[in-house]
Amino acid sequence: MDYRDSLAMFAIKREFKLNNVETSLMHGLAGFKRWVYNFGLELLTASWSFEDVRASDSKRIDAIKKVFTSYTMCIPEYAWMKLYPSTVYQQRTWG
Repeated sequence: MDYRDSLAMFAIKREFKLNNVETSLMHGLAGFKRWVYNFGLELLTASWSFEDVRASDSKRIDAIKKVFTSYTMCIPEYAWMKLYPSTVYQQRTWG
């Protein structure tokens, strides 16, 4: 008897019933997350070419987060970012 024969696997399927406002918010959150990821990845890869900087990627990512929160978020062009929670860009997803 194989050990997999005694295991039963179950799946629970759930579906969210979202209204138009919630659907728009979810789409906006996904877009913001994608934008933050691409922005951070671009800065991280650009920082690899700095010859005078000797730092690990985790230290570079911490510096990128500081630049993002203290500079990028303050530019009027990016005022739309304040509509979304800070947890979107606080998660480490580039390294």
